[in-house]
Amino acid sequence: AVVCALVANAKALETALESFCTACGADEVALFERATFLVISHASTRPHGDVHRFEKISNIIKQFKLSCNKARAQFKSLQLQNASLTALIDNFTTYTCVMVIASDRCVQPAIVAHNTN
Repeated sequence: AVVCALVANAKALETALESFCTACGADEVALFERATFLVISHASTRPHGDVHRFEKISNIIKQFKLSCNKARAQFKSLQLQNASLTALIDNFTTYTCVMVIASDRCVQPAIVAHNTN
């Protein structure tokens, strides 16, 4: 909520994420601040019951980034895929990361990754 209050054009950003979400065939797209991994904005094509999901994702990614730092590795992107969904987290701009979630098996992770670049 704090980050959202600091973003002057939050509605325009949300509209752009909605278009990106639809174009990718994704269920959800979220934009995070890269250093803190706080959510800036998000768009969904399907309803979600877990209102705390971004906080949970943020905590998981922050722990993962700490593990990478301890191993002297740099976090660039993360792709997870199972039978029910594909999740991609990638650098988006200098200060942001994007997360794309797709449950459609026809959505190709490489194409989604290409669209984030």
